[in-house]
Amino acid sequence: MTRLACNPERLALLARRLNIAQAEISLQLRLAEIGDLAMPEIRSLLQRAISLLESQEERARRILNSSFLNLSDSYSLIFNSSAYLLNRWVTHHPGWWSDATHGKTTEIDILIAKVAGNPLEAGRLIDSTSFLAPLIYGCNDTEVVRKLWLSATDPRTTSVTTAGQRITRLVEEVFGDQEWREGIAPTWVDIHKQLTTRRQIRDLLGEVVAPWQLQFTGLASEWSWSAETGIHYLKKIADAENAAMAFSQGLGSALYRNLSDLPDDSSDRLHRIDSIAFAVGASTELLRNAKVRQADMDSDHLSTLLTIPALLPLKLPWPTSLLIGKSKSHVVNLFDKTPEVRVTSAIQMLQHRSALASIAYTAVFNSALTSGRIDQVNDRPSPDVQLELQHTVDLIDNPTARGQALADLTDENY
Repeated sequence: MTRLACNPERLALLARRLNIAQAEISLQLRLAEIGDLAMPEIRSLLQRAISLLESQEERARRILNSSFLNLSDSYSLIFNSSAYLLNRWVTHHPGWWSDATHGKTTEIDILIAKVAGNPLEAGRLIDSTSFLAPLIYGCNDTEVVRKLWLSATDPRTTSVTTAGQRITRLVEEVFGDQEWREGIAPTWVDIHKQLTTRRQIRDLLGEVVAPWQLQFTGLASEWSWSAETGIHYLKKIADAENAAMAFSQGLGSALYRNLSDLPDDSSDRLHRIDSIAFAVGASTELLRNAKVRQADMDSDHLSTLLTIPALLPLKLPWPTSLLIGKSKSHVVNLFDKTPEVRVTSAIQMLQHRSALASIAYTAVFNSALTSGRIDQVNDRPSPDVQLELQHTVDLIDNPTARGQALADLTDENY
């Protein structure tokens, strides 16, 4: 059996058959006790067979758990094979990550593709891997990586705690030091493909994090980390334009999901509403800042491009060089969209918060209806519920914050 540990599919199949045989013999033992076979010798043989099968199944289970880092009892053949072969491939191929930059299907592509579409198996594969980088950078086809992570973090099939464990590991791996790259010759890597992959991974982070973005700020305690750490990562992810767009599109559904199931205790309920409102404020403000930073980066990039001719050894006279410099500044200012983006992004933030306030109102109302604090949909809420609903709306679409933002916009226009 130990030899079968090198073949996870056969070992998992053996464990399953042992379990089936054990159940069949147990059935025969019960029949022997009530039928014509109620003989001590037969009963003793059947009990010995069951004990033997139990010990063999336990041994197979122990080897499986050792080989595959404490997997569950389901003995999924596809998952066991992928987990074992993935770990073995990475161990024996230190250049695994550079293979993914050369435009060909890799061994990791094939292994991950087997489980990527199944939320349960995709999650188990991620949880069982102590070295997470292959599940992020090891595939030539980043669509496989996308399917794997979205399956394993889908809020419809993943608990808050489990999603937190997977997503925090993901962002820490992407933005960490990535020491596994050291010692790999740069000539092995297609730089263009590597840059493309990096951009696609940043976009993927936006899709994965979007449904859980409130857990990065106001609800950070649910993931046992600080809001400062969460905002740090959220800001890094939002620097990618597509990721920021995913945040914006996913904020409404994240808000509704987290407000739809509120605590029964009134104090705890208000505390959760306050925390969620803080998270919404952080996300919308972060999205606004990301748009302004992107405009600043575009302007700096244009300025750099226009500076190149002035740095060439053209030996132009000083008046001509000065004229080129002034022309460059004029063109940069002409195409600089930062002031306009600063205004439009602030207006969009206010509009976004107003729409989110309506979503929050509906979610809190439905929570009160579900918990029995409102009897019928058409009933007028009690004063306590009305106060709670108004409190929720005011926190998200705060008149004071709205007035301050509009005042700031007015100052910038003058």
